[in-house]
Formats: sequence, C-alpha cells, structure tokens
Amino acid sequence: MRNYNILKLFLVAALGLTFVLSSCKEKVTETLQVLIQNRTDGDITVTLYPKKTTTSGELYPMCEGCGGYKKTKFTLKPERYYDWDGVIYYTSDLNMKPYILTSIAFDSIYISTSNQDKVIKFTHSTVYGYSENPFTENSTWEYYLYEWSRKTNSRSFPEKNHCFIFIISEDKIFIE
Repeated sequence: MRNYNILKLFLVAALGLTFVLSSCKEKVTETLQVLIQNRTDGDITVTLYPKKTTTSGELYPMCEGCGGYKKTKFTLKPERYYDWDGVIYYTSDLNMKPYILTSIAFDSIYISTSNQDKVIKFTHSTVYGYSENPFTENSTWEYYLYEWSRKTNSRSFPEKNHCFIFIISEDKIFIE
C-alpha cells in the first residue's frame, strides 16, 4: 500500500511538472515589416501620407490594431542595416506582399534630400524623381530576417521580423 501511495505521489508530481514546463514554452511572435532605408550620402526626410491618421494628422498607426503610432514626417540617416526608425508599417499577415501592404497603408510617400534640392514623390499610379515605385509589383525590395528576443527575469519573448526594405540610393534618383 505504501508503494502505491509513493507511486501515486510521483505521478502527480510528474504531471504537475510537465504542465508547468509546457506552459512556459516560448511563443515566437512574427511580423512582416516594410521599411525605407537611406543609402544615399546624406540624410533624407520622409513624409508619409497615410490613409489613417490621428486627429492632429502628425501620427499614424504603424499597423492595424496594434496601438503603436509613428510620426508622418521623419529623418533617416544613411544606413546599411536594419533600423527600427525606417519601419513604416507592419502586419502579422506573413503572406502579404510589401507593395500591397504599402498600398493599403499609404496614399503617397515623399522623400527629400537633406538640402531639399531633390524631391521624390511616390503615389499608387506615378513616381517622380526615382526609377522605382514602392507601390508597384515590379519594385525592388531587399528581404532580411531579423530575429531577436525581449527578456524579463523569468521569460523571453522571441520575435522574428520579416523585413522588406525599399532602398533609396543615389544611383536611382533623377530629377527631370
């Protein structure tokens, strides 16, 4: 009888331990992000014209229902790697194409060089001052998978960002 009680206690403890360990399993959060990256020699100013803004018009939602907001006008320094500042929109729908996501979020995008001598204008149907358009299917996007983890004392929260980067480079800028 005593062995039976010990076995029963052992099984209850094993089940409890299994439950605790399985409930602590890390869940990976994945997003698809569209970014603008500056690969020119100087700063660029990006002005976004989103389909949805806050009441002041200076902020727009960075994703559908996430609660995060970003300024509609910001400056990007020359960069060669992933930079959160360049993220213009993101979604949890990993099957979305970057040009479609850009089209869903924005009416147009304007970019000016640091000395304001060159202005690039992107809309759904036209582009001015650049050889590609982020709103069209034939635009070039660079893909990068950025994996990282937020940690607390007892858990980590792993994330995978599927980044589609639209690059602004000197060799594609032209002003008529």
